[in-house]
Amino acid sequence: MKTKSTGIFSRIGVFVFLVITTLGVLFVVVTYNATSDYFQASTQLLNKDVAANIARLSAPFSKDGIDHKKADSVFNSTMIISPNTEVYFLDTMGNVKYYYAPDSLIKERKVPVAQIEAYLSDHLHLIKNADPRDPGNPKIFSAAPVSFQNQKIGYIYVILAGMEYRSVAEFVFKSQVGGWATKVFFIIILATVVFSLLYTSRLQKRFNHVIYVLDQFKVGNLNVRFNIEQKDEFFPIADAFNKMVAMLDENFTRLKLLESERKNFLANISHDLRTPLAVARGYTETLLIETTASREEQVSHLEMIQNKIMQVEKLVLQLFELSKMESVNFTPQKEPFVFSEILQEVIKGAEFQARKKNITIRCENCEDSSLIDADISMMERVVQNLLENAVKYTNENGYIKVVLSREPGKLIVLLENNGKLITGELLDWIKNSAADAAMHRPKQAGLGLALVKRILYLHGFDFNAGIADDNYNRFIISINSYQKPTQKVP
Repeated sequence: MKTKSTGIFSRIGVFVFLVITTLGVLFVVVTYNATSDYFQASTQLLNKDVAANIARLSAPFSKDGIDHKKADSVFNSTMIISPNTEVYFLDTMGNVKYYYAPDSLIKERKVPVAQIEAYLSDHLHLIKNADPRDPGNPKIFSAAPVSFQNQKIGYIYVILAGMEYRSVAEFVFKSQVGGWATKVFFIIILATVVFSLLYTSRLQKRFNHVIYVLDQFKVGNLNVRFNIEQKDEFFPIADAFNKMVAMLDENFTRLKLLESERKNFLANISHDLRTPLAVARGYTETLLIETTASREEQVSHLEMIQNKIMQVEKLVLQLFELSKMESVNFTPQKEPFVFSEILQEVIKGAEFQARKKNITIRCENCEDSSLIDADISMMERVVQNLLENAVKYTNENGYIKVVLSREPGKLIVLLENNGKLITGELLDWIKNSAADAAMHRPKQAGLGLALVKRILYLHGFDFNAGIADDNYNRFIISINSYQKPTQKVP
């Protein structure tokens, strides 16, 4: 991994060096050309009247043609005063007709007239044209028309930066400007290399740290984290990774907890199912062995077997209902109804079992007509399971009390019985609204109570429990009262 990261940052360093070098060379070239163009444009503008003055003041032309002696004097004087100039006389077609120089120096005897006309119409912009002595390198110039007897006969054409100027300029640039530019350029390149190496080395260390953390994560170390400050280049990646690992660690912890709870749940279910099955099996074996048992004993054994089979069937049904309600897509089928009506029906059904233990069931305010918005069958199951548990755990000759009362926006259902007191662990489980799943239930809680808790959780109704006067079990359900939709007055 380190070899790979070193290669990456070496390539980055080389790339940065080449980019900076290219930009540096480009900068020098552009700067030199811009400076040269600026100087030539300034020179051309300052000398825009040179050709016009020669044409007006010297007048080396007559009806007989060019006065060579006078022209030589004027052209020579001009070139002495300004050694960088070259003076030519052109006809109207741009042909060189006269100049002050040996013939061997003239390489091109025709100059483009279009550039001269462009210059005469606009002196403000840099315009170059052919140099008869150096046609391959256009130069700045000054030009003026020459007229005789109100008729244009040609142009005075003055090259402002001739061969001598070019030679001197190149020499000065190489000896002065070029030397300084070269030194500055290499200083910039050296500084760029140094800073690039330092920065890429820093990035490489950070990158190696990233690789190390990822390697640790790959082998299953979920405690590994990036220790990178917010100003670091890798902070967004490091921050996202740290959050992802924290989330994964939390999810793995939850999975372990769920696995432990699943095992406890299966153990509880196995115990709930094994007990009635064992009893039914015992009575069945007794019937098979005791052939002399009386008819009454056989009927008693068969009734016990039937009761245990029905108990197993009830447990399986409750387990099926719980698994269905644990589904993410499950939602209660709510509708408005009077809660007291199903309460009275369930109480009448529970009185048959209560009479076997001489238990009195008393219901106060059971004619309350409050509407609630809930699933009718599910709320019926809630009341049924609570009453069955109350009858099951209430002592003989005991009592069960059910009370309906109202609070603002609430219908309160209270159930009390004087049987075996519920444990603290069971109370904590009932009061903990987050522990809504059957797998979270303690051993003392049957599937019926888990089903009650799940139904009320799905409806958003509060469910609480406690011990009153150290002698009574108390269960309280707080149900949101149904609010009829208001009708708009037409």
